[in-house]
Amino acid sequence: MSAIISKATGLLNSVVSKSAEAVNKTIYWTKVGAELTKTVYQKEGFAPPSIKQFETTYQNLFKFLKSPKEQEKFINEYKNYRPDTKSLVQFGVYGIHLAGFFAVGEIIGRRKFFGYPKFGNSSHH
Repeated sequence: MSAIISKATGLLNSVVSKSAEAVNKTIYWTKVGAELTKTVYQKEGFAPPSIKQFETTYQNLFKFLKSPKEQEKFINEYKNYRPDTKSLVQFGVYGIHLAGFFAVGEIIGRRKFFGYPKFGNSSHH
């Protein structure tokens, strides 16, 4: 009986120590991420939009949605749009950002950098 209790105690101690280690790592990386975000926020001069900016944006949006002339003007402007080098580079940078966010999401979802975790029997017929 004492062997079962000692095994259970060892298992419980192992689970507790691994949980504590995971919590400590999570707290550490959360603090690092928060400090990094705060630094970027301050250096870039970010600020939430004002109420006036919200009102102007939504008034323009509703005006656009209500007016077929505005929609037709918009479509005609962008039919003749020819991107220059600067806008192509900007689109490329946005594409790289999107690919990076996608890759990070995949890594988080798989919990591995390469491949997918193997569950159950690995031979497929």
